[in-house]
Amino acid sequence: MQIGITNQSKVSFKGSKLHPKDIEYKKLLQKGLKDTFEMNCKVEDLESIAGPVELSKIINNLKPKQYEVGDDFRANFHIHTVASDGRFTPKEFLEQSKEWADKLIKSGNVKDDLPAFSASITDHDSIDSVKEVIALIAEDPKKYKNFKFVTGCEFLFNGYKEPHPAFEAVGLGFNPFDENIQPMMKGFSSNNMVSDTQKVINAGGILSWAHPIVTPDKINDEFFKFLKKNSINGVEGNYQYNKFDYEFTNAVKPFLDKFIKKFKMFVTGGTDSHTKSIF
Repeated sequence: MQIGITNQSKVSFKGSKLHPKDIEYKKLLQKGLKDTFEMNCKVEDLESIAGPVELSKIINNLKPKQYEVGDDFRANFHIHTVASDGRFTPKEFLEQSKEWADKLIKSGNVKDDLPAFSASITDHDSIDSVKEVIALIAEDPKKYKNFKFVTGCEFLFNGYKEPHPAFEAVGLGFNPFDENIQPMMKGFSSNNMVSDTQKVINAGGILSWAHPIVTPDKINDEFFKFLKKNSINGVEGNYQYNKFDYEFTNAVKPFLDKFIKKFKMFVTGGTDSHTKSIF
């Protein structure tokens, strides 16, 4: 499934054109920086942060192999920092992402119209590191010109049927300064209900069911209908399954792909890194 606005003619990653919705989004970030950090910046200083139309273009055009660590590694939308249970700081995340993006540009292998590298911080019910990265980019925007940051969070939601009512979903591309999502950010003590997904949507975000291979019992019609009913229209189908043996992965992945296609879900992915590395 493709996501976002169908008319993306005004989106460009290699020029100054931006879709009006992306400009509107970056103005909200601009206000958030001023209110939160007393920082003044221009909308142009936030070029390295993906707006909603930019994000839809990225996700719609990424290939599965571009989520895999290696020479073609172009996107990682599942990473944790010290704000939850990761090991590196927002600054370290940003520097690694920037260096990898610059290396890809220098190699001459970036031949499409996508950013060299796109990545997101998805701490557990926390956006402290996300806000910090936005501030760091705004302070030195030219430094990060080859990198595209995507705001994110891994939410724990409750509300599915017993005995396993909890599940996780990755929110991407929302405004982290939106006042309505702040009560959801209580870290591991959060008790978000599935009805709270609408707060993420209202803040401009999209939601993707996290690491489905961890809970294969939920790969069924009933749960996918439940996801769609609650505006979770994506699946981490390109989640990196290196924690599982190949036999198990190869058995589950085709089964998962069948449901992704049947329910017309968009697909995201990432390494789910909890170490000091985006890789």
